[in-house]
Formats: sequence, structure tokens, C-alpha cells
Amino acid sequence: MDFKEKRKKLLKYLTSKELILYLVFGVLTTAINWAVYFILTDAVKMNVSLAYFIAWAVSVIVAFLTNKKYVFMSSTRQWKTLFFEAGTFVGGRLLTLIIGEILMTVFVVHFGQSNLLWKFITTAIEVIGNWLVSKFITFKKKAD
Repeated sequence: MDFKEKRKKLLKYLTSKELILYLVFGVLTTAINWAVYFILTDAVKMNVSLAYFIAWAVSVIVAFLTNKKYVFMSSTRQWKTLFFEAGTFVGGRLLTLIIGEILMTVFVVHFGQSNLLWKFITTAIEVIGNWLVSKFITFKKKAD
């Protein structure tokens, strides 16, 4: 495949229903995550790490349901497949959670840097990592 064909294929995917829905539901999930996180840290005065984990757990549930049904349109109902999807989805999110927790702890807690800035940075890292896991592992179609 030459460069022109690769570029055309990439452009087609960047405007695909799948990617657009991933971004739309990603924004929704991120909004839920941020709302829960900032309510817990600012209003409730909860520890940053605990608030980060709770916000993560709530958003993972929302993300799994929306990604499965609307983004990657997985209609599997077999227990084995459901366990695989849920397990790899949560596993991928756990990986990005650990990365986010480390970054937030190091830069916000230990170095006293901006909570908002590092929440933004960790969110960007998580979105990209989560998409890679969902697209190429969790909801991978045989044709992909």
C-alpha cells in the first residue's frame, strides 16, 4: 500500500462513525469522570488518590457500556466473550489508571503542580491508551 492509499484509509477512519462515536462518548465519560473527581476533591475534600480511583471506576462502567453497545457495536451475549470483553476493557483501564495515579501523585501531591493541568494531561494519556486497547484487543473484529 503506497502513501496515498494509506492517507486515504486514515482519513476515512478519522471521519468514521466509530471514531466519531468514540470521541462523543469519550467526552461524556470524561465529563462524568471530571465531575465526580472535582466534586470529591473540592466539595468533599477527599484525598486526591481516592477521588481519582472513584471517578475512574464510575467512568469505566459508563465507558464499557457505551463502547460495547454504540461505538464498537459488540452484540455478543456468550459468557466467555463477555468475560473477555469486560476483563480486557477493565485491564486496559487499570493500566491507564496506574499511569494516571503515578503522574497525579508525583506531580500534584509531591511537586505541588496544578491539579487541573495534570488531570488534563492524564486524561489525554488515558483516552489514547484506552482507545488502543478497545480497538485492537477488547472489541477487535476479525476483519480488523
